[in-house]
Amino acid sequence: MSALFEPYTLREVTIPNRVWMPPMCQYSAAPEGPLAGVPQDWHFAHYAARAAGGTGLIVVEASAVSPEGRISPYDLGAN
Repeated sequence: MSALFEPYTLREVTIPNRVWMPPMCQYSAAPEGPLAGVPQDWHFAHYAARAAGGTGLIVVEASAVSPEGRISPYDLGAN
């Protein structure tokens, strides 16, 4: 059996398999207004579909810590 589908433990965290999704900028956040940079229903559906498909670890896309730090108006923000 390939190690790809075996659990991987790093300290206290066990990931169910070694199929990992790297971060990808989806450019799908609202560009302005009160929801600027906030994850939308599209984000929840996108990441939920990958998780339901069996991806062991999903690294979420770039998230700026301030509005000025977003690399495009459609990026997520952590503010």
